[in-house]
Amino acid sequence: MPKVATNIPNDLYKKIEEEVKLGMFSDFSEAINAALKQAYAKKSRTYLRWLIKKEGITETSMLKELENIRR
Repeated sequence: MPKVATNIPNDLYKKIEEEVKLGMFSDFSEAINAALKQAYAKKSRTYLRWLIKKEGITETSMLKELENIRR
C-alpha cells in the first residue's frame, strides 16, 4: 500500500490520540485510514447526488431500474 505523509493541526492530532487511547482504534494508522475512507465515501455520495440531479433521474425511475436488474 502506498504511504502518504501530511501535516495535521494539533487539535486534530490530539483528538486522534484520544480515540486511540480510548481503544476506538488500535493505532494512528487505523484512525487515519478510517477517516480517509469516510471522507472519500462522503465525496462519492455528494457526486452521485449531483449527477442524479443533473441528469434528472427520479427516485421512481431508479427503483424501477433496480427492479429490472434484480429479475
